[in-house]
Amino acid sequence: MATRGRLSSIDLLPPEAEEDVVWAFGQLRARKMTQEDIREAFNLRLKMKGLEAISASAFNRAAVRTARMSHRLGEVREMASALATKFEDGGDEDLTLLLSETLKTLVFEMLENAGNLKASPLTAEMMANFATALHRAEGAKKISADTRKIIDRDFRKKAEAAIDKVAKVKGITAEMREDFKRGLFNVRPENENG
Repeated sequence: MATRGRLSSIDLLPPEAEEDVVWAFGQLRARKMTQEDIREAFNLRLKMKGLEAISASAFNRAAVRTARMSHRLGEVREMASALATKFEDGGDEDLTLLLSETLKTLVFEMLENAGNLKASPLTAEMMANFATALHRAEGAKKISADTRKIIDRDFRKKAEAAIDKVAKVKGITAEMREDFKRGLFNVRPENENG
């Protein structure tokens, strides 16, 4: 079992510095300022609260750790995006299942590496976001295909009624109205070859 290393100076900051830590790592993700400029602004914020400055090496180590995590999440996001295109046409259940399994894998990897993770507001926030996303994905898996069909049918009836009402008020021809409905509902005309 991996043992937890010594806490970094950022990990040792008191709770009143949490918003400053979140701000600093948000700035790193935004990539609009240099890392050194962010560290200097971060240290100024800490100084205003009567806290000690963070060294360049400690800030760099934390930035590298965060960048690695962000990169890994980006890779997973790209994989899910690439796989999602395979499920675009009616494969919502498969996509939800894929998303759910991906989230479970990420949470498992984080828990497996928990000994190497530093307890920080960002780590806690990320785990909370994973848990929320996983809960929502699991909930989405439970929606049946029949329920989706009912929702789609209800939407279609309401949309058609609204289209017909607008068409009467605006004087749109029946042919134009049907063309619009076909476009909206992605239905091909019966005489079109495909």
